[in-house]
Amino acid sequence: MPQGQKQLATVSGCRINTKARPGARTMATKSATTSCCSEKLKKLYHAKRKKERVSIVRENSGRANQATSASKQRKLHGEREKCNQESEKVKLRYTKTMEDLNKYNPKYMEEMEMVFDQSQQLEQKRIIFLKQIFLSIHRHLDVTNNESFRSIFKDLHQTVLSINEQNDLKWWRNTHGPGMPTNWPHFEEWSPEREKITDKKGKGKKEGDKVVLQSLSLSKGYSLGEDGTDIPGVKIRALYDYTSQESDELSFKAGQELTKVEDEDEQGWCKGYLDGGRIGLYPANYVEVIQ
Repeated sequence: MPQGQKQLATVSGCRINTKARPGARTMATKSATTSCCSEKLKKLYHAKRKKERVSIVRENSGRANQATSASKQRKLHGEREKCNQESEKVKLRYTKTMEDLNKYNPKYMEEMEMVFDQSQQLEQKRIIFLKQIFLSIHRHLDVTNNESFRSIFKDLHQTVLSINEQNDLKWWRNTHGPGMPTNWPHFEEWSPEREKITDKKGKGKKEGDKVVLQSLSLSKGYSLGEDGTDIPGVKIRALYDYTSQESDELSFKAGQELTKVEDEDEQGWCKGYLDGGRIGLYPANYVEVIQ
């Protein structure tokens, strides 16, 4: 029970302020006791009146019956008189008790008003406390009042405003559209130093007709072998790991650098060599050109 709240004792349904001053406690106890007595007297009075009513009916029936003797009628009359006297006695006690009980009504209302006011004060404190808690939670959850969040949202707002659809469309056109760099087919003079690349399906020259390059070097100073033969090439970097499936393919790890000597064929394969000098085929979509 919250501190300061009046404790109430119950006596036959009557609430008594047990923490009121001693005189008030005594009066409340008497009031509760009187109320209990009045309930008992009420039941007793109603029972007596019911018994009296039965005796009256029996007396009237005896008078109406010619076979009823005079002594029997006197006996029935005596029972009725006795029931009436008992009913009147209980009635006097009942009415006197009710008068005594009603004397406590003003004091009872005064005490109950005081207890109710105290409970209202406690409820007011509880509501104010919960209100403060909810307001505190609201302040902590309201990110708009936080300076750091406000700065983040401001930067986000500026970033969104800085979006330029024309620049974005232009970049996409130049990167993935008609404006992207092209590599049109062009005439290439035959050179005995360059190997004819065959695709994976066996197109091109037969195996016996291939020219195996044992030692080539690029004009930029990258050497393939011992004789220092130069061959044009483009430096590339592996995007993913690749393990060769056949003997004429290269194996490499993501991030490893290679040199491309032939562009992608119709099967999606390029030809190049590793820094160690091994030359072979590799999937074109596994690498990117080093800018």
